[in-house]
Amino acid sequence: MSFRTRLQAFVETRQKIQIWYGMGCHNTVTGRVLNVDHDHIDVESYSHENDGQIHVRRILVPLHLILHIDITSSDMVEEEELVKADEGQTNKLLSTLAAAVDLPDTPKGYGVKVISQLNSSHSDHFSRMTSGPGGIYFACDGSIWFIDGGGHLIEYARIRGNSTISGVCFDSRGVLYVATIQGTIYRIDPSKSGRVLAHLANGQSNKEIFLADLVIGPQEELYVANFPNTTGGIFRVEADGDYKILSAGTQQGTQGLLLDHEGFLWGLEHATGTAVKRSLTGTTVARITVADSQAFNFADGFDGNLAMDSLGRLYVTAGRAGNVIRVNREGHAETFLTGLINPTGITFSADGALLVLEAGRSRVLRVAALDKADRTTSARALS
Repeated sequence: MSFRTRLQAFVETRQKIQIWYGMGCHNTVTGRVLNVDHDHIDVESYSHENDGQIHVRRILVPLHLILHIDITSSDMVEEEELVKADEGQTNKLLSTLAAAVDLPDTPKGYGVKVISQLNSSHSDHFSRMTSGPGGIYFACDGSIWFIDGGGHLIEYARIRGNSTISGVCFDSRGVLYVATIQGTIYRIDPSKSGRVLAHLANGQSNKEIFLADLVIGPQEELYVANFPNTTGGIFRVEADGDYKILSAGTQQGTQGLLLDHEGFLWGLEHATGTAVKRSLTGTTVARITVADSQAFNFADGFDGNLAMDSLGRLYVTAGRAGNVIRVNREGHAETFLTGLINPTGITFSADGALLVLEAGRSRVLRVAALDKADRTTSARALS
């Protein structure tokens, strides 16, 4: 179901919603949707003014500026609201609203919800996602965006020029490291002052460079994934910007990276659909088949992201297949989420819930166990 079709459902149900929209600065409007056309949504907004009267406004909101939509409880004063709906009408309303939001299929005992609806005009431009100071951060083209606890969006930083961001990670001091597909690594401190840390090259030609992800190691060194199938692999970048090739070769093009709790480096090699576990010196420790290589996107390398819970289970986004795959400690892979459209970024929140950046529907999903047990670790959230 398209974003416009989901909005049309609000016209039919007259459900009161709150819309966050804007570019650069954010605005909100609360009301009912009257009409959805090709470019705009027509909202009837009610507000209580100082004169004690209820004022009605009609607001046209451009679809491409819509950032987030919340379904709210209604407090508008209208005659039709004084008529109590019968049980059949209520059930019809609830079923219609549920149909307006497409959620993936989850294993029994899990719940999923949308925590932030992103700007749909950038669909499929959303790449990596990571936890950081105060919330969740993700990349879209040349910008890094921050999602706060309420699901609201703030642009955190922007790389000048035509760079496309492909990797983001924070160190323990809140310093942000950014990789671009063009081969540049940036270091951005908490005051938003940034500098180039390194320009990576593979051999004699930058045509062999397409950076896909990065993680930070125990000595503030970085491990950076290079995507090309025939010449890709992993770089190691030191704190002073010096770098070397940690692993490379045919069919070693790498998408997502992960440093696990035991200090091992994981990488997803897309040509074979294999998660490779390595020591930080580059020695291969294990190879686990996650999925057929056709489950992953070869065009941009933005899927194949990795996350790990506290039980050592690996979670992998398969963009072409529309799945999140879970691999247990014994190396058995199973489909964890299905029915997604191009999932890319994946990470864990501070309370241990799994967060998935679903690029094809321009939104961030939160997945956790339905019981409300203490979720201080990801194992409790997802076990």
